[in-house]
Amino acid sequence: MVDLQADSQTTDMSGQNFSDTAQSGSTTYNDFYEVASSDTDGVGTGETRYQTDWTKWHGYYRTIPEFQAVINKLASWTYGKGIKADKKNQAKLDKIKGFGKDTARGVLKNQWRAALICGDSFAEIIKDRQGRMTNLKPLNPGSMVIVVNESGIIKRYEQVTKVGAENRIKRFQPEEIFHLSYERIADEIHGIPFAEKLERLILMRNEAMEDQKVVFHRYVKPIQIISVDTDDDTEINNIQTTFDEAYKKTENIIIPKGVVEQVERVAIPQFATLDPLNWLRYLIRQFVTSAGVPEVVMGWGSETTEASSKIIYLAFQQEIEDMQGFNEEQIEVQLNITIELEFPASIEADLAQDEAKDSSIKGERESEIKPTSPN
Repeated sequence: MVDLQADSQTTDMSGQNFSDTAQSGSTTYNDFYEVASSDTDGVGTGETRYQTDWTKWHGYYRTIPEFQAVINKLASWTYGKGIKADKKNQAKLDKIKGFGKDTARGVLKNQWRAALICGDSFAEIIKDRQGRMTNLKPLNPGSMVIVVNESGIIKRYEQVTKVGAENRIKRFQPEEIFHLSYERIADEIHGIPFAEKLERLILMRNEAMEDQKVVFHRYVKPIQIISVDTDDDTEINNIQTTFDEAYKKTENIIIPKGVVEQVERVAIPQFATLDPLNWLRYLIRQFVTSAGVPEVVMGWGSETTEASSKIIYLAFQQEIEDMQGFNEEQIEVQLNITIELEFPASIEADLAQDEAKDSSIKGERESEIKPTSPN
C-alpha cells in the first residue's frame, strides 16, 4: 500500500515569482499570429512611378454589395445636399460637364468615389487658350501613372492606353490633372484603397456565404449514392439519366426489382451543432466596424438604442465633415474654385436639446428630494 503522505511531494507554486514563470519570457510561448511589416512606397533614385490596381478594387466594388453600399454612402454623405458657392465660383462650376451630360456635383462626387475605391482618382482639366478651365473630364484610374522626382514631388502624369499590342502614352503636366488621393500617409505618392483593410473580411464573408449556400441547398437537394446491380455501362447511364431527370423535376421513380440495391443520402445532419449564421453575423459586424459606417447609417441596427444612435451618428458626422474639408481644400487648390459642402443632416442641435432637457429633469428631481430646514 502506498503511503501518500510519506511518498508524495507538493509543489510551491504560490511561492514563485512571475519573472520565473514561462509567461514572462518573450520566446517561451511564440505568437500564433504575426502581422507583416509594411513600409511606405517612398521615392527612390531617379523617377518613381506608381499605377493603381484599379481593376482589382473596382471588381470588389462591383461585386460585393455591402462594400459598394459603404462607398456610395460615404460619397453621398460627403457631397450631401449639394455644392454651395458664390456667383463667381458657381459660374466656374457650371462649366463642368464631364462627358457632356454631367454636372459639377456629379463629376466631383464621381472623383471622390473612385478615390475611395482604389486610393486615387484622376480627371483631365480642360482649358481654353487663355488658360481658363472649361471642363473636368474623369479618367480611368487604372490607366494613369503618377511620376515623381527624387524629392517626391509630382513631375508628370502618364496615361497608358493599349492599342493593339502597343502601349500609347499621353503625358500631362501636374496642373493639367485633378488628382485626389485618399488617406495618403507619410511619404507615399499615392492614396490607400478603402477596401485594402476590408479585403480579408470580404473574402471570409463570401466564403461563408458560399458554404452556407451549399448547406441550405443540401437540405433540399441532398447528394445520393446509388448502388446498382449491374456493371453494364449502358444500363448505368440509363439509370443515371432516370434519376437525374426525376431529381431535377422532383418526381417519383419506379424501377424494376433488382436494378437498384441501395440509395443513400448524403446531407447536412439535422441537429449539427455548428451554426454558420452566427459566424456570418460576426463577420458582418466586423465589416461594418472596420468600414467606419455605423449600422444606423446603413439603415439597420436593431440592437442600438435611440440615445446611443445619436452619439454614433455624431461620431460619423465628424468623419464626413473631415472628408468634406479635404474635398473643399483640393478643389480650391487644384481648380481655383471655392465651395462649401453642407452636411446632410446634423443632430448637434438635437443633442443640445436633449442635454438641456436632462439637466432640467435632474434639477427638478434634486429640488424634490432637497431636505427641508427644521423649524
